[in-house]
Amino acid sequence: MVRPKYKVLLDTNVLLDVLCTPDRPSADASAFIFQAIRDGCLEGVITTQSILDAAYILSRNAAAFDREAFGQCILSITNYINIDAIHYFDIRDAILHGGGDLEDDAQFAHADTEGCDAVVTSDREFRRRKEGSGLLFFTPEEFAARLRAH
Repeated sequence: MVRPKYKVLLDTNVLLDVLCTPDRPSADASAFIFQAIRDGCLEGVITTQSILDAAYILSRNAAAFDREAFGQCILSITNYINIDAIHYFDIRDAILHGGGDLEDDAQFAHADTEGCDAVVTSDREFRRRKEGSGLLFFTPEEFAARLRAH
């Protein structure tokens, strides 16, 4: 029997790590994770919500935001990472069973719905609220270290 690839949801902050300047604390680790996905070592998932949130965050510095370059980056990413929409049932689950942050709870619900093995995020509050959920949570540095070890 063939074991399916390890499947991981990448939170918005991981996407921002690869879209922003390399001086972000997790930029190197996040770039390594994206490369591992591109190389076919694991399956990556990013939600459409993360793309929209990243565009919003980056566009707040309108002078430095290049919408065309952002779009080209996202189109490139779609060649090797699954881009999934947050569905009604993810939002419903987030409302009924979530904590205090609907966006994080919807991301978590989507990771669960999609059968992800883990979530990679720098958001420590997100990780703390979801402990004991059955999903594994890693910072980009922790996850990159695990990938390097294998």
